Amino acid sequence: MMYLKRAIVENPLWLCLPQQHASRCMLRQNATSPNILERWNTNFSRLYARRMLELLAGSAAFYSLNQKDKTSADALLAEARNIAKPSDWLRYHENQKDWTKEMMDSLGTSSVGRWTMAFSRLINLGLLASPLLIMAPLSFIPTPTLFSSPNKEEAIRRSNSKFHDLMWDYMLFAIEAAGPTFIKFIQWATTRQDLFSQEFCSHFGQLHDSTRGHSWKFTNELLEKELGKDWKSLVQIESEPVGSGCIAQVYKGVLQASTPTMPKGSTVAVKVQHPNIWDKVCVDFFILQHIANTFESIPFLNLDYLSVRDTVDQFAQAMLPQLDLVLEGKHLQRFSRNFADNPQVEFPIPIEELTTPKILVESFCEGTPILKYGKDKDEKTKEEIAMLGLKTTLTMIFLHDFVHGDLHPGNILVRRHPETGQLLMTMIDCGLVIEFGPEQHETVVKILGAFIRRQGRDAGQLMVDTTKVKTNNPVDIERFIKGIERIIVEDAEQGNFVEHIGDYITDICYLACRNRVKLEAAFINCALSMEIMEGIASTLYPNIEVVSTAMPLVMKAEMMHRLPFSWSKYRTS
Repeated sequence: MMYLKRAIVENPLWLCLPQQHASRCMLRQNATSPNILERWNTNFSRLYARRMLELLAGSAAFYSLNQKDKTSADALLAEARNIAKPSDWLRYHENQKDWTKEMMDSLGTSSVGRWTMAFSRLINLGLLASPLLIMAPLSFIPTPTLFSSPNKEEAIRRSNSKFHDLMWDYMLFAIEAAGPTFIKFIQWATTRQDLFSQEFCSHFGQLHDSTRGHSWKFTNELLEKELGKDWKSLVQIESEPVGSGCIAQVYKGVLQASTPTMPKGSTVAVKVQHPNIWDKVCVDFFILQHIANTFESIPFLNLDYLSVRDTVDQFAQAMLPQLDLVLEGKHLQRFSRNFADNPQVEFPIPIEELTTPKILVESFCEGTPILKYGKDKDEKTKEEIAMLGLKTTLTMIFLHDFVHGDLHPGNILVRRHPETGQLLMTMIDCGLVIEFGPEQHETVVKILGAFIRRQGRDAGQLMVDTTKVKTNNPVDIERFIKGIERIIVEDAEQGNFVEHIGDYITDICYLACRNRVKLEAAFINCALSMEIMEGIASTLYPNIEVVSTAMPLVMKAEMMHRLPFSWSKYRTS
């Protein structure tokens, strides 16, 4: 207690609490009832008390640390200050390729030709969806022959169940036939069990493990074309695939010759791209771009403030490189470098000599898909897996600026080390990545950091300041900032922004549309990556708390960018 009192007197940190904090926490526009006022006062009191306790505890802890071991404190702060920026940022602008331009070039130079391909694709998608117009009503209407059954209610239920199951099975078939763009979206949706029904997630969840593949005949022809007719002298492959994703299917094989990275006889995975994937994806994004433009141009909806077109362009810029398996091999190498000092996180090792744009040969990884552990009765194991996955994702976002963009459960394998028993997490299928670059990454760190620290007004102001499209109405700006503050106040009852980011993204988008504040696509894409891992982690361990994991990474990222906020603010003089 003596340390605490002395810390309050000597450390000026407690004076940093804003004197006008009450003026920042605004009520809803119609919040005039006593219940709402009482709730706001309660939340404000909690935030005020929590902030005071955090500041006092932090001051006391640092005072005690300085008194006991001042050298260790200096070393800790020096280490934090010297965090290096990702070395790949030095070549970021040089390495950027305009995949959208390449997509448009592949569709031809004639607008008539492009629209012909788009209409043909839309007709194909429409034909795939048309049987649902019949199946959906049939799942609710009993057949006439059932009325002769002695137990009519049971007969009707069984009849409806048959049509219902048939409808779900057909939807699964249609999604697989529609191609990678639609499969990616459904894979993301099934990780959000808080947003979509259990039935939806159950039926489409198998897309995480496998999708419809192609024939061995096509695989053999492509291997001959890419590796030569004597490809069997390089690698021996089992004819039955071990898995099939939306971009390629994977075979298990054995190296027949040594390479610089792996010896002869090593077990490998051979990834073979599906036929005609490039054309499907390019046409899909061409259509999505025009749909986004159409929605953004509708008056009074203000959808342009959600950066829908920018988000589509960034998603295209991230997904199109996934169709080049040489780039995926480079992504694997970079991920391995980034996590070289973390023995619990692994990535496959690519074999460059046997990799082409349509063929990727890499080390074969063993493990169990992460959500299979949801049935495990060992709560400690589930918590350990959830925390490891969350920390890995947050490290990618805040420190590496190189995020696995396809983190559905089928791409995260978990196992125990055979000797040490240590938990190991392997991330596969790394073709889709998200990278912001130095400028946008700094923006993301500022905004997410303010949310995590519950600095609502700072977060709202940053979102306004960093947008490329400014609104000229100060009333809209202030209303937006107050809305962000309100989200933070309500967060006092529900937990932490990172733990419930999926719930808050919808509210933020609504505020942006209503008040005509254009959100940066970088923030939306980064938040969606966090949202996917949040869904996986909360499924394994619903009571997960991530503040202790997120806050140090946010602080390190702020120091990496040399931002004003740093740990030095929490240090006694």
